[in-house]
Amino acid sequence: MRALSFTSLYLLLLGILLRSSSSSAWRSFKVVFTRFEFEPNAKFLDVRLEVENDDENSALNAVINVLQPLDDVELSISIGLQGELGNYTNIVSRSTNFCKMLKDRSAEPLIRIIYQDMLRFGKLFKECPLPKGTYTLRGYHIDEELLPSFLPETNFQFGLQLTQAKGQEIFHGTLHGRIDKSKGFNNLKMFSLG
Repeated sequence: MRALSFTSLYLLLLGILLRSSSSSAWRSFKVVFTRFEFEPNAKFLDVRLEVENDDENSALNAVINVLQPLDDVELSISIGLQGELGNYTNIVSRSTNFCKMLKDRSAEPLIRIIYQDMLRFGKLFKECPLPKGTYTLRGYHIDEELLPSFLPETNFQFGLQLTQAKGQEIFHGTLHGRIDKSKGFNNLKMFSLG
């Protein structure tokens, strides 16, 4: 009987801890974009990118003109955090065939999550070959809920490269920013326990 009560108490405490950790899904940090260095291949793309910062938000705006249909596009991303000596250490590096990712929902989950978050902020690519035309991203900011709560206050780099399978580069760029905990940013979101 005593063993049963300890087990029940343990399960009750575990349930409370799990429920409270998921329900306290707020972030005490803010992701701030500082600049985006990029170079499109003028044969394939015309790109305008702009970083906007104000007291409340940091956002990215983009206008991408695809000058010819693009097929068999490879996408590579990397995320690096700045260490004590000012060097960046890559914590994530991923590559995938972008066209296959658009068709296959199970392909490269990390890149898919980032891309689906971006789709909320504009008109982006949804099929391959990537059709000729204009695509936009307006006011994109990272949903901090997608990031781990234990991120350190540091600078980061997000590298992005698009190439064709033949190795010809379409675009490469590096988004620079920082994780800011100094302002006590709190983006509590509504949640339901039911």
